[in-house]
Amino acid sequence: MKAMTKSALGTASGVAVARRVVRQCNRNKAATAQHDNCPGQQPSVNVQELAKRKAPALSGTGEDAKKSALAFIDWASASTKAQDGQVREMIAGARENGEIVMAICDEAFAKQQVDHSRALVALSLIGEMKSAIGMDCLTKFVSQPLPEKGTVVEGEILEQTSLAMLQAKAIDGLAYLRNEKADRLVVEAAAKHPSRIVRAEAIAAYLWNHNYDAKSKELLKSVIRKDEVIFLDRLVKQADESKESFNQRLATYLKMHPEVVPRTLKRRNHSPSHS
Repeated sequence: MKAMTKSALGTASGVAVARRVVRQCNRNKAATAQHDNCPGQQPSVNVQELAKRKAPALSGTGEDAKKSALAFIDWASASTKAQDGQVREMIAGARENGEIVMAICDEAFAKQQVDHSRALVALSLIGEMKSAIGMDCLTKFVSQPLPEKGTVVEGEILEQTSLAMLQAKAIDGLAYLRNEKADRLVVEAAAKHPSRIVRAEAIAAYLWNHNYDAKSKELLKSVIRKDEVIFLDRLVKQADESKESFNQRLATYLKMHPEVVPRTLKRRNHSPSHS
């Protein structure tokens, strides 16, 4: 069973998660005939080389601000884990530059249908900024209607799922703001957003940013769908948690919610042993 993992920030792991998407995109592209729409460096560039890349300035006004923001997205997309602190520091330094924030926001909207991983990086950076302008951007992004038509695979509209995944990242950014208005938006999304992907992430992000306290759980329980109350108990593996500790919590979770255990596993566990 796959556990959710979050790092020290609600969007925090935003850039790290986005980087993983970029790397997966590059791997997929190498194995298939995908178009070259993955941001950042190609897999042939090793981690040491990426770490040596100098971060572009994140400043300026007008056209310079736009160019700076786009270059920073490129760099952040391929930054290494060791550079996470530098990414956070530079983003914090640009928080009050409205033109930088809007340039990154515009890129998220512009690329949402043509470059999923780049839009994800942009949304992660906006969430990390914790700015009022960024909050408006994330709110508008989450408010976009999901497409009702598109490419259907096994009953799923792929364009709808893609946008929902991006909106879930925007929800992470709103939850990380940790202010009254943003909290209301996150709780509303947990209760009313048309996508289960977004509702589930809203529940997880709200709880994480409120330290999983009983009051937050009760608030969510009072508004979310009855068949999604199970999300309140969803496991989140802490970055420094041992596998023994997590496995113990997982066992407890499975006892509380036996319905999530795959049927094949249940049959295997209950089948008579043969010597």
